[in-house]
Amino acid sequence: AENNLFIALAALGLTAPLFGERLFPVGTLYDPFIARGLDALNYACYQDARFLLVATPSGLTLAPEGGAHQSINGPVIGMAQPGLDTYEPAFADETAVLMAHAFDRIQAPDGASTYLRLSTRVIDQPERMDDAWRQGTIDGGYWLKAPAPGAKLAVVFSGALAPEALAAFEALSEDMPEVGLLAVTSPDVLHRDWTRSGRARWTGKGARNAPCGSTIETLLSTLDRDAGLVTLADGSPLALSWLGSVRGQRVRALGLETFGQSGDLPDLYAKYRLDADAVLDACADLLS
Repeated sequence: AENNLFIALAALGLTAPLFGERLFPVGTLYDPFIARGLDALNYACYQDARFLLVATPSGLTLAPEGGAHQSINGPVIGMAQPGLDTYEPAFADETAVLMAHAFDRIQAPDGASTYLRLSTRVIDQPERMDDAWRQGTIDGGYWLKAPAPGAKLAVVFSGALAPEALAAFEALSEDMPEVGLLAVTSPDVLHRDWTRSGRARWTGKGARNAPCGSTIETLLSTLDRDAGLVTLADGSPLALSWLGSVRGQRVRALGLETFGQSGDLPDLYAKYRLDADAVLDACADLLS
């Protein structure tokens, strides 16, 4: 079924070059089942088919629905697939912005398809003071809680684990008010932008002496060069562990490296070290 879905998305996503009329195909499936149709998805992207893929639920967070179906490698699959922008928003307003952006990307001459890795978990929504987060959401990340200049520590999260990251941040802030909380909506877009910026400097096609050429370099430049980063993802820790390479900062990457199981989320987050206590332990390790 998943293979057929991606074949259909490919066909519908090629109507503009074949027939002169652009469609906006949207396909939905369980995130762990993407692996069943990877061959068809790869060739759809290879042909530059344009579509929106919505995968939900995902990660350990779908544990109440069954332990066998939890997705670990979805973020890494998305990062490695050319022609596909992979996003994992945490909040409803981010999702709305990214859906609109996905339809723009479908129409753009140099655009791409979009994969939204979502969750059915109900979480509190943030109160926004301005609209600065909107462009950051599209660019792949923004400071949900901005750090003080030269801060020695930041918590970085992606997707449904936002409440755990925020709880750890609030606990840290009691003793370290300078700490920051970075919301990453797309490790994929951030990483691609970072490598593109580096290549531009190496080849002389960019600003060779520019200290902050990419979005993630600009975000992390607020922190001290020796700052520590604790990353938290409901998937493979590989998706965020590369952040330490941007400025040579130390990283403790929390994520899923073993198969999940059925159970209540608080119990499973604690067992798999995805809860606020795990974030605090990782922070303590960096600061020791």
